[in-house]
Amino acid sequence: MARGAYNLTDDVALLVHLLVQRVERLSHIKPGQILHGVSQARTRSRYGVYAQCHGLRFKHGKREHAARDGHIWQWPSIRVRGQEILYYITYFLPRFLDQPPRERLHTLLHELYHVSPKFNGDLRRFPGRNEFHGRDFDAAVDTILEEARPHIEPERFPFLVHDFEGLVQRFGGVVGNKLKRFEPRKLKPQDIPTSHAREPRDARQLELF
Repeated sequence: MARGAYNLTDDVALLVHLLVQRVERLSHIKPGQILHGVSQARTRSRYGVYAQCHGLRFKHGKREHAARDGHIWQWPSIRVRGQEILYYITYFLPRFLDQPPRERLHTLLHELYHVSPKFNGDLRRFPGRNEFHGRDFDAAVDTILEEARPHIEPERFPFLVHDFEGLVQRFGGVVGNKLKRFEPRKLKPQDIPTSHAREPRDARQLELF
């Protein structure tokens, strides 16, 4: 980790806290139950995935889902500082930061809009074939962006002002939480524990560093 490097995920988390307090259409979000992480993009190309939002529950917020072979898929219980984590968002670097400033904010809001209005660990769903990106998805994000912009002071959030190289020159590097890809476990029905409230033994179980 570069000395004095810019911590992108800390700043993104701070901005999300501000947004949910000031933007009505994001008010259902509980920032303390979302993890933010970074991952290196496979290529330096600006074309590709900028960020991804992952829910840690199945449809309707269910923790378990029956498999066809009689087993049960079950999401693990993940807690950080006593808070149960229901979502995590990964930002791909440097691609996320190589977007124009407005598009960086749009990408962040796009991922937040994926969060279910019930904030139950499921993603927002739409009728039709494209279950996770309804016909009006992008228009809704555009509306949220215009509502959010008057409440944001870009100079407080360097990632909204400087691109990846600019942040490296200014701070010496860009860092953030590196998260594992969380996945449900496949269990036999008799192996499902009666209590899911166990906390991980230490932070390393979350590969958060």
